[in-house]
Amino acid sequence: MTYEETSARQRTERFGMSHLSIEVGHLYADDLARPDTLKAEMASAAAWVHGTTEALSKRLGGRRPRVSTCYLVDDYSQQGMPPPEELISVITEAAADADLKIDYLARESACAQMGPLQLAALVADRIVFEPPPGATGSRPTVARSGWLCNGVPSPRPKGIAMGVPDQWRPPSQNAKRDHSVFLDVELWSDTAQGRRWSCPMLAAVWQLLRLGVLRNQGRRIGVPEAVAAVVPDEHGHDPDRPARARFPETWEAMPPILQLEPGAFPFPAYRTVSILSVNYLEVEHAVRVICGSVRPEASAVEIIRKSAEREGLVLPDELVDRLSYIFQGPL
Repeated sequence: MTYEETSARQRTERFGMSHLSIEVGHLYADDLARPDTLKAEMASAAAWVHGTTEALSKRLGGRRPRVSTCYLVDDYSQQGMPPPEELISVITEAAADADLKIDYLARESACAQMGPLQLAALVADRIVFEPPPGATGSRPTVARSGWLCNGVPSPRPKGIAMGVPDQWRPPSQNAKRDHSVFLDVELWSDTAQGRRWSCPMLAAVWQLLRLGVLRNQGRRIGVPEAVAAVVPDEHGHDPDRPARARFPETWEAMPPILQLEPGAFPFPAYRTVSILSVNYLEVEHAVRVICGSVRPEASAVEIIRKSAEREGLVLPDELVDRLSYIFQGPL
């Protein structure tokens, strides 16, 4: 009789990849009160999408690049979000006015939990924090504290009565250049209602989804659902709800990732670009610290690397180096 671990027979799912995933916006409820600003942001994003696509085509030797666009709706921390039917119409109309197509629309709450899968917790379990030289073990682990840093924080004073005061020492960044840029990131907080994931943690999950590296026992996580497959409520409660509504009344009933364009290139991509307000600069700094510490299933990363090589592309070894940004100031 032969015994072997189940994981030894686990197969890692393969799927198509785009060359580039471009995030064209991240919506808060307050943004809908500024329709002119939303349209201006879409117009600016469209210019970046067209320019980025053209530059990518040149790098591919004139080949047509596979580029998909996506939009993230914050239905996790925001209250009073309009129903899907209304909000999706506003977003797609603003994009159409700017000659921009949004291929995929995703819910931020799905980055916390996708169906029965506790997605953020799965990613948190994949964080590997390597203690830098000189660490004393006085700082709790990430799994216990919910905090992740990119170096060594200032040591806490010992506070011995009548003792000689400790000399202050500055924090130090791992792999720093001339000077440190130390960052300590809160991943979650535990409340009476349960664990509350931070914005950087959910944004990190979002980036990893777009890179296609997340798996659950080898199976792909975050398969988009086509609009035609979404079943609206049979009997809506809103009297102003359109009779031929395409989507459910609530965001909870919506799929995690919705494919708006039938002919869109794949949602996951070898690299990502996020076109965001400069207000997200701090959040994305934290996202890079988190993504730099996450170790996905090695087989998933290897499959994507080999797929890129077959197309003549060389991907950076570090996942965080596959993320790029365009930060925009007030328009």
